[in-house]
Order: sequence, then C-alpha cells, then structure tokens
Amino acid sequence: MTRILLIAIFLTLFGQPTWAHKCVLNGNTAAEITAYNSCKNDLATGTAGHEEQNLKQQLFALEKENKLLKNRILMLRERLLNLLRLTD
Repeated sequence: MTRILLIAIFLTLFGQPTWAHKCVLNGNTAAEITAYNSCKNDLATGTAGHEEQNLKQQLFALEKENKLLKNRILMLRERLLNLLRLTD
C-alpha cells in the first residue's frame, strides 16, 4: 500500500512540469507574433489541447499501477498456494 502511495506522489510531483505549456515568442515577425498571441489565447480560453495529453499521462499511470497490482496479486497467490501446500 505504501509503495502505491509513493508512486502516486512521485507521479504527481514530477509529472506536473510535463503538463506545463509555454508560449514562446521566437522572433519579431508578424507571423511569429500572431502564433504567440494565438498560443496565449488558447491557454487563456482552455482550448490549448492539453486534455489529450493529460488523458494519455493518466492512462500511462493507470497502466503502470495495473501492472504493479497484477504482480502483487500473483505474489499473494503464490504465498497462498505455499500455505496450502504446508497445511496438506
């Protein structure tokens, strides 16, 4: 249980910088300024397309947790089978 909690904390703390999206002004041409302003507007209105990225990260974390839980179930199964063998 503590391992799962630590993994969740680790993913939360270190996963957030990857969620960050920065609009960078790469030059002073009209096209670059327009792209920068569009990026800022998308971030302000919440249409920057981060939902898909967040869902992918959540899916990855859940798949990782699922593997850990499956391994734990297999370990517990082995222990139970060993206990049954000892009692027979």
